[in-house]
Amino acid sequence: MNNLLKLLFGHQEQTMEKPPKAEKCGPFIQYVLDELNCNVRLHDGEKIATREDLRKFSGHQGGLYILYLKPEPQSDLRYPVYVGATKQSFKERFQRHASSGVIKQVWDGDFPTNVCGLGLYAYCTHYQGSAARRIKTILLDTCDFALKTGRKDIDISEIYPAEWTKSNLDQFPWEETKKIAEGEEEEEKKKELIPAEKGGPFIRFLLDELNCNIEMHDREEIKDAEDVNKFPGHYGGLYLFYMKPDPESELRYPIYVGVAKKSFKERFQRHAECKFNGNLQKIWSNEFRGMGVYAVCTHHQGAAARAIKKLLLGSFDFPLKRNKRGRMRLELDTSEQLPAEYIKNSYNIPWEECLEKVAAKA
Repeated sequence: MNNLLKLLFGHQEQTMEKPPKAEKCGPFIQYVLDELNCNVRLHDGEKIATREDLRKFSGHQGGLYILYLKPEPQSDLRYPVYVGATKQSFKERFQRHASSGVIKQVWDGDFPTNVCGLGLYAYCTHYQGSAARRIKTILLDTCDFALKTGRKDIDISEIYPAEWTKSNLDQFPWEETKKIAEGEEEEEKKKELIPAEKGGPFIRFLLDELNCNIEMHDREEIKDAEDVNKFPGHYGGLYLFYMKPDPESELRYPIYVGVAKKSFKERFQRHAECKFNGNLQKIWSNEFRGMGVYAVCTHHQGAAARAIKKLLLGSFDFPLKRNKRGRMRLELDTSEQLPAEYIKNSYNIPWEECLEKVAAKA
């Protein structure tokens, strides 16, 4: 096998430098992330060129991430230059990198100094906490990441194939990596959520307990961008998108929960325009398959809105809310809904505690 690799990649007969430069090990690093079940394609075609580009990254979760360079969005060439793990959200961490960190260095032309025409991209993984820190340590022990070790230039003279890198590394903790992946899968099984569509009656019950006026727009389907203009343009807060068969129906299938910091109108306009995170855009283009879409706009704002959102996301799987791997469901689940009383009695949802928190923050 080694002889075949030498024949195919004759220029790599020389011994690999120790540690190898990360930009030469792009295929191997992607192979490791694949073994860890990371969704490496999530942002792979989206260049980070401006602060506006940072808005597409998750604002509610962080974890292990890798910054890399490549010539154009569709290119398969990837040159990893930085690995990090953040307790903050990816969006917040990247905004800090853009103000005074490694993203700023790339934007200002201070890195890399020897190559032009490469754009910046990011892998954002679902690994958090100790698992994220351990994977980061493994990668730093294995490869020399330019923006971690202070190099100002990168070596793109050749890229090592994943298998060749794997066979030429002195050692790599594959067993530990496997245990990290298995441990993450076990944790996810423990946190299995109720599909939000099945929890519609309970979510309605909770909104009633929170004194939300869910009837305000309940018969007004959001069919196009013009319909977005009817929502409040002077205040925002907690909101939910849901689907139902027709305007008069009492069946409601929640599909998304969010908090509008500015106004509902402004936030819904972004949902109507953005192709990546725009949920109305996904519905109108049939990327998400379901029924007519409607919205509940509540009066809860700030800390109270965030507390309710946290409870709902911690208890229900909203199809248009990306999971830790950046994936979302693309079809509405219209199977039988669970009665509100059944969910209250059968699941450990701390809804009463949430009501107390909201009352305290009001």
